[in-house]
Amino acid sequence: MPESEVRIRVRYKETDNMGVVHHSNYVNYYEVARTEMMRGRGLSYKEMEARGVMLPVREVQLNYLAPAYYDDLLTVRIRIAERPGVKLRFEHEIYNEAGDLINTGTVVLVFVDAVTRRPLRAPQWFLELFGF
Repeated sequence: MPESEVRIRVRYKETDNMGVVHHSNYVNYYEVARTEMMRGRGLSYKEMEARGVMLPVREVQLNYLAPAYYDDLLTVRIRIAERPGVKLRFEHEIYNEAGDLINTGTVVLVFVDAVTRRPLRAPQWFLELFGF
């Protein structure tokens, strides 16, 4: 299945009073990984929406294994978990600078027609872009 990774430096605003990354930021890290994975294949979200396809989030599941801290350089690994149909499922792993797995998660998006806002099957051009 297609895979990618991106590095993200933890910013001060993403931490709490203890210097620990607030749990809500992991969803943002997942989004950065998704958009960069697509961009790396030559497709931006903006272009996809211009083609009439949107990808709203349907489900997010996260597992916190260890904390991340201010100024840590995180590696976010992402993969498409299965051949897309109407749903597009991504699996994520986040590692700290020492290479320790600190977070895992899954995000499920749904292909939606930008005009009708109704679900649709993954467009052929999307499948081809990711080798399906």
